[in-house]
Amino acid sequence: MVSNHKGKAMNKILHNKSLFALILFLFSTSCMTEKGKTTIEIKEGFVGMIGYGTLMSLQSLEQTIGHKYTDSVYQVHLIDYVRGWTYFRPINDPRANSTEDVKYYGFLLQNNDTIPFYGMVNLNIESKKKSKINCILYLITHEDLIKCDKREIGYQKVDVTGKIEGHDIKGGKIYAYEHSPDHRYESSSDGKGYILVKEYVDFITQACDSIGNNFRTEFDKSTNPPITQIVSYKKIVWKKVRQ
Repeated sequence: MVSNHKGKAMNKILHNKSLFALILFLFSTSCMTEKGKTTIEIKEGFVGMIGYGTLMSLQSLEQTIGHKYTDSVYQVHLIDYVRGWTYFRPINDPRANSTEDVKYYGFLLQNNDTIPFYGMVNLNIESKKKSKINCILYLITHEDLIKCDKREIGYQKVDVTGKIEGHDIKGGKIYAYEHSPDHRYESSSDGKGYILVKEYVDFITQACDSIGNNFRTEFDKSTNPPITQIVSYKKIVWKKVRQ
């Protein structure tokens, strides 16, 4: 039996998801021009930012920028890009570690064995002609964009203003984050020694589900399948070693 407190919390979550889906629907069907395109106007001091993975979650965005997001939310398509699990990041990536005198080692628990792995896989986008992905577009301030830059370690910010299908963009630019060239690794060709964390995948797919069934279906179709094994975080053991 669910307590009254838990019931109210669940109703709030469902209400927020329904409201988010309604906002997406309204903004994806409004402001039509004579040519059948919608016009997205970006105010001075703002930029557009594409969420194609965890940032499709409004909660994730708000945690990143540190405040409530109250501007428009658009459901859009990014053309000439393909999405896939192709960001291979070593555990001890020197460009991401906050200290050089500590090393972390990861091990998978399988039966009675502990099997080492060397890195994890994140979602990524790459240029590919005649391809497109569904994603979410937010309008954020330049200050909030800096916070997103700090979060997206190993990614580079790229201008995709001209890659938004079916929209005329006025007044500003739109950015997306893709894997930086200097964060590509030889092991990415076969995925050996790398894992994809199940809870990370679940978070992204749940964000899609909160938007709608059609959005989730299109996400699955427009995302290349992973070449690495998917492992629950509960089956990972970490060891920290000071050098």
